Amino acid sequence: MQRWFARASVLFGTLLLLHTTVPVAQEEIVASLDRVQGSVEVTDGASQRSVPGRNGLLLRAGDLVVTKEGAKATVKFRDGSEIRLFSNTSFLVEGARESAREGRSFKFNLAVKFGSIWANFVRQRQVAQINTPTATMGIKGTTLRIVERDDRARVAVTEGLVEVKNDRTTVDLAAGKRLPEFSRTDDLPTKVQDIPYKLDVKSETRELNFEGNRPAEAFLSIQLIDVKSGSNVARSGPVYLRSNYDRITYPQAPVLDQRGGLRVPIVFAPPDATHAALDGNIYVWAVLDSEDSDDTGEGRYLFKFKLPPSQERIEIESETGEGRRKQ
Repeated sequence: MQRWFARASVLFGTLLLLHTTVPVAQEEIVASLDRVQGSVEVTDGASQRSVPGRNGLLLRAGDLVVTKEGAKATVKFRDGSEIRLFSNTSFLVEGARESAREGRSFKFNLAVKFGSIWANFVRQRQVAQINTPTATMGIKGTTLRIVERDDRARVAVTEGLVEVKNDRTTVDLAAGKRLPEFSRTDDLPTKVQDIPYKLDVKSETRELNFEGNRPAEAFLSIQLIDVKSGSNVARSGPVYLRSNYDRITYPQAPVLDQRGGLRVPIVFAPPDATHAALDGNIYVWAVLDSEDSDDTGEGRYLFKFKLPPSQERIEIESETGEGRRKQ
């Protein structure tokens, strides 16, 4: 009897352990929140408990992010890809998988239940599928916008290629093209249009000088222009600035004036050995930061820099491309 009870206890403990173990895919951190503005709510996919969204909050597969009226937030993935969520948006990380065998590539299934996003996916390291009630977007290293409202969608692509599929047809949407409002049953190839506007980004500075290991400052001039004519477009709107460099201070809430122009200062903190993977190139993107901007492509400017002299050697990780000091 005692022997039977011992075996039963072991079996019960094993079953309890299996029952309470959370799958690795749910436990793994895949992204974090950044540049949160206004009221944002995050619901844990495993426990279904909701917490207020804040900068630095970690996200896992199954988590749901909802931005309320007037709110915005950025979802930053581990590979450097990011998605900007606009006001009144419900965004779900349905699933995530990282493959070291494929050069540490990332594959995500994402969903926009309703609302609007701007997304930038790192080329050759990110494969994603974004689902909405109206359509499915197949993405591999690209920049795009998606709007989903009342069972109708809009999609615009400014870099790369996106396969858009609804219940009726499929179309490959190339850079500079967009699908204006469409339904689940519309003939997609007949609705493709050019994106008419873009943000033109310039600066008087190209080379960043961190003399004495001090920060460097530069001014960006941003102008909304017509793509075909190159002429200025008079339209105001908020601007979102982002970069491949993680040591930049941006002005808070920059906005195009009524003439569609803007001049802003940005400050670069000095680089260190970990920035060797940038190869001396710092890109800054300007994006219209609102839902009704799928008629406008983002602009980009390139700054050059040199790493400070050091007696330490820099080792580049072959899988991640990240630099680190080597003693």
